[in-house]
Amino acid sequence: MSPLRDLLLRLWAAAPSATTLALGALIGAALLAMAVPLAVLVWWSGWRLPLGPARRAPAVPAPPHPDAPEAERYLVYLSGMGDISGEYSTRYEDALLEAVAARVPGLAVITDVFAFSVTNEAMTDQWLLGWFWRWTNEQRLRKGPLKAAGRLIFARNILHIAVSADYRYGPIYNYGTAEMILQGLLRKGYRLGSGTPITLLGYSGGGQIALASSGYLAATLGAPVQVISLAGVMNSNRSLDYIERLYHLYGSKDGLQRLGALIFPSRWPWPRTTRWNRALAAGRIRLVCTGPMTHAGRGSYLDATRFLPDGTSYMDHTADLIAAEVRGIQPRAL
Repeated sequence: MSPLRDLLLRLWAAAPSATTLALGALIGAALLAMAVPLAVLVWWSGWRLPLGPARRAPAVPAPPHPDAPEAERYLVYLSGMGDISGEYSTRYEDALLEAVAARVPGLAVITDVFAFSVTNEAMTDQWLLGWFWRWTNEQRLRKGPLKAAGRLIFARNILHIAVSADYRYGPIYNYGTAEMILQGLLRKGYRLGSGTPITLLGYSGGGQIALASSGYLAATLGAPVQVISLAGVMNSNRSLDYIERLYHLYGSKDGLQRLGALIFPSRWPWPRTTRWNRALAAGRIRLVCTGPMTHAGRGSYLDATRFLPDGTSYMDHTADLIAAEVRGIQPRAL
C-alpha cells in the first residue's frame, strides 16, 4: 500500500464526518457551478419550471401613465455580490443613491433590477431553493455561529459573475439582464427613441453585470449609455465598443477590485489591441482613485463616518464623483 493511500485511509477512519462533509461541500460546489450556466440555457430555450404553491412570479410594477413626464437622466443601480433581490438594499446604499439624486436635478434612479438573475427573480422566491436562501439571509443578519452561512450568497453570485464574463454563456446571460434593465427603465417612464442618457452604476460584482449588459442596451435604445463602476470586478467586454465611456472608481485600500485586472488577461497591459486597452488609450475608460477607501464595511466608499483631509466624508466624496459623471453625459439628438 502506498504511503499516500495509507494516509488517506487513516484520515477517513479518524474523522469520517469531517471528510464526508468536505466531500459533500465539493460535490455541492460543483453542482452549483454547473447549475448556473444550465439555468441560463433553460431560460434562453423558453422552458419554465412549474409554479409551486410557495413560488410567486417576480414582481413587475405597473407601467407609468403615458402622460407621465420623462426624467432628464436615468441611473440604474446594480448592487454587489451580497445582493439577493431587486428589492433588497442596505441603508448605506440607499443613502448614497439619495445623495447622488440630490446632486443631479431631473435624475430618475432605478433600484429594482436584480443583477444576478436573467429573469429578475429574487433568490428568496426561487421554486426549489427559495427556502434555503431565506434561511441563509436570516443567518447572516444575526450574530452567532451560523452567520458565516451568508458567504454562500456571495459564492452563488460570484458564479453568476463568472458566467457573465464567460465568452460562451455570457452573451446569453448579459442579454437577459439587459432586458431586465430595459423593463426597469420603461417602468420608470423612459420613452423609446427619446435619446435620454442612461447611466449604469454597478457596485463590486454589479460592475461586471453593468458593463456586460450595457452594450445591448446602447444598441437597442440608440441612446448614450455610460457605465460607472464602483469598485467593480470586470473583464474586457465587447460592450466597450458601444458605450460612451466607462468610469471606474477605486479605493487605494481596496484589494478586491484589483482582481479584475489580475484574473482577466484581456485587461493586462499587453497586448495593446484588446478592447480594454484600446478604450483606455482612447480615453473612454477613466480610472479614478477615490482615496484610502476599502471595498466594504468601515472605511469603504459608503462610510459617512470617515473623512478625507478636507473634511468630506467618504460617502459624500463618492456621491460627488458619481454625480459629476452622471451630469456629464448629454442627450443624443435623434
